[in-house]
Amino acid sequence: MITERRRTILAGLGIAALAAPMVAFALLRALPQLDPPVMWFTFHFYAVGVTALAAAVACAIVIASARTLRETRLLFLGLAFFSIAGIFAVHGLATPGFIVDEYHASLAVSAWLSVSAGAAFVAISVVGLPARVERLIESNGRAFVGVGVAAVIAYITLSFTVESWLDWAPIDERSVQLSMGFASAGLLGFAAWRYYQAYVFARLPSQIAMVATLVLLLQVPAILLWGPAWHVSWWLYHGLYGIAFAVLFAGWAIEVRRSGSLRAIADALSMRNALAQLNRGLDAPILELVDAVEAKDVETFGHVRRVSGYALAIGKRMGLSSSELRSLVLAAEVHDVGKISIPGSLLAKPGPLTDEEFDLLKTHTVRGYEIAEKVTALRPLAGVIKAHHERFDGDGYPDGLAGEEIPQLSRIISVADTYDAMRSKRPYREGVSHLEAMAELLRVRGSQLDPRCVDAFTAVFAESGTRLLDERAAA
Repeated sequence: MITERRRTILAGLGIAALAAPMVAFALLRALPQLDPPVMWFTFHFYAVGVTALAAAVACAIVIASARTLRETRLLFLGLAFFSIAGIFAVHGLATPGFIVDEYHASLAVSAWLSVSAGAAFVAISVVGLPARVERLIESNGRAFVGVGVAAVIAYITLSFTVESWLDWAPIDERSVQLSMGFASAGLLGFAAWRYYQAYVFARLPSQIAMVATLVLLLQVPAILLWGPAWHVSWWLYHGLYGIAFAVLFAGWAIEVRRSGSLRAIADALSMRNALAQLNRGLDAPILELVDAVEAKDVETFGHVRRVSGYALAIGKRMGLSSSELRSLVLAAEVHDVGKISIPGSLLAKPGPLTDEEFDLLKTHTVRGYEIAEKVTALRPLAGVIKAHHERFDGDGYPDGLAGEEIPQLSRIISVADTYDAMRSKRPYREGVSHLEAMAELLRVRGSQLDPRCVDAFTAVFAESGTRLLDERAAA
C-alpha cells in the first residue's frame, strides 16, 4: 500500500515531468542559439502519421471498451481521439514533397484544428448534458458517431482532392490563433480537472493517465502560438502528442492488467464528475455509484440494497431515531464504496484469495473512508464506512476496534453484511440456507458480531417470518 509520504513524492515527480515540456520550450525560446531551424520534412511526414495512428488506436480502445455507443461520455471521448487522428494526419500527409507538391493552408489549419476539435469533444465528454440532449444522443449513438466520422473523412478527402480548399482560412492572423489557442487550452484544462476529480474519488490508473495526457496536450496550443515553424521549439509539440498517447496507453495497460477486463477502462473514464455531483447533494449519482461498485462483481448484484434493507430492519428493532435510520440506510448503501478502487478481477476471483490479495481487498475500508471524507453528504458517516469490518472482539480491520469503540451503525451493518454474504452465491461456493446463516450468526455472536445487533436481527426474522426472505429474493 502506498504511504502518504510516497504518494506526495510521486505526485511531485509527476508534476515536474508534466511541466518539463514547457520548461524546455521556455529555455529554447530564451536561448535562440539552442533553437535553430530543423527542416526534417521526411521525419515530419512519418512522425505525424505515427501520432495520428496512435490517436486512432485510442479511439478504437474507447469504443471497444464501452458496452454500447449509447454511453455519451465515451462516445464524445472517442470522437475526440478520432478527430485528432484524422485531422492531425492531414497535417503530416500535407507535408510538401510527398502526396502534395507544394504548401497549402491545410497543413497549418490541420495543426490548429486537430487540437481544437479534440479539446471541444473531450470537454463535452466531461460535462453533464441536459437530460433531453442526453436521451437524444443515447437513442442515436451510432448516428452521432457516424456523422462525426463522416465529417473527419470528408475533411481528409477534400484536403487531398481539392488541395487549395482551405487557402482562404485566416489561420495566420494572430487574433484567430490566439482565440483558438486559449480556447483549446481552457477546454483541455477543464477536462483535465474533471478527470482529476474522478481520480481523487477512485484512484484508478486510467484516470490519472487521462489527466496526464490532457495536461500534456494543453501545452500544444502554447507551442503553436509562440514556437517558430520548423525550429526545435516547434518540434516539441509533435513530441508532446507522442508522449501524451504513450502515457495514455501505459495507464490503460495497467488498468487492464489489474482488472483483467478492457471494460475497466470505460468504467474509469465514465466516472468523470462523480465527486462534484455528490457534493451538490444529488441522489442519482449515489445510486450510480452503488451500481458502479456492484458492476465490478455481478455475482453479488443487489448485495448493498439487501444489506441496506436488513440494516434498516435491525435499526428499527433497536429503536433508532428517524435521523439515525436515515444515516444507517445511506451508510449501508455505500459501505463498500471503497471497492471502486479494487480490481474487478480480484472481486470476482473464482476461488479463495491469497494473503496478498486479501490485504489489498482490506484497503477498501480505508479507501471508502477517504472517499466519504470528500463528500459533504457522506462525511458524517466516514467512520461508519471505515469500521464496517471491525470485529466485536477487536480482531477486525483496519483499526482493531472492539466493542463500543465500533460505531453502532457499523455494528448493525456488519450483521446485515455478514448474513447476506453467507446467503449469496460466489464463484467458488454456493450460498447457504437461511437457517445455516442464522446458526453461524449465533455462533459468532459476541466474538465477531455485537450480541445486541444479532439478537435484534433474530427477533426481526422471528416476527416477520418469510417476509424478509421474499424481499431478499426480489432484490
